Amino acid sequence: MPFISIEGIDGSGKSTQSNLLTAALRKMGEQVLKTKEPDGGLIGAGVRSILVAERAAKLSPLEEMLLISAARVSHVESVIRPALDAREWVVSDRFLDSTYAFQVHDTGLPEQLYSEIASAVVGDTMPDLTFILDLDPAQALERRSARDDAAGRDPSEATRDFVRIREGLLTVAKRNPDRCRVIDAARAADEVANLILSEVKQSGLL
Repeated sequence: MPFISIEGIDGSGKSTQSNLLTAALRKMGEQVLKTKEPDGGLIGAGVRSILVAERAAKLSPLEEMLLISAARVSHVESVIRPALDAREWVVSDRFLDSTYAFQVHDTGLPEQLYSEIASAVVGDTMPDLTFILDLDPAQALERRSARDDAAGRDPSEATRDFVRIREGLLTVAKRNPDRCRVIDAARAADEVANLILSEVKQSGLL
């Protein structure tokens, strides 16, 4: 069954669009598992708690990548593959491409190392479609500041280089044109949702 991931910088609307796509597919009679990284899987919550903990020194990109990859092993093996085997759709708020954009693109971390770890972690369990919600970093920060879910935020997001991360996601899209669709996330949420559903239909997955 189809596997769809939704990517974007914080504030681009990933969670909203994951919820809207899941609801639209279920309304059409599809069985859908909605999941999220790094929270999904047996150790995801524990990894997130490490990532967001306050500490004297920031984690390095390598440390972050290895932690997230460990969570992804569990996510793929205990959540995503069983759902796909059970003939369910999977909609994931973030997946492998976030790791490239956040921890690898323009950080100095060798892409070969990333590729080898990614291959070991996900194998051939890759999304059929990936939607990259593209948004100007300044607008994303404004949206983030306006949200009222402070308790659920990753505090490190506020200090991340959103320009670099956005460039990383767009690089992923250019390298994987058959899988990735770049969506203008500055539009209203319902317009973005309609664009995503239209792309899903045009892809032949439905």
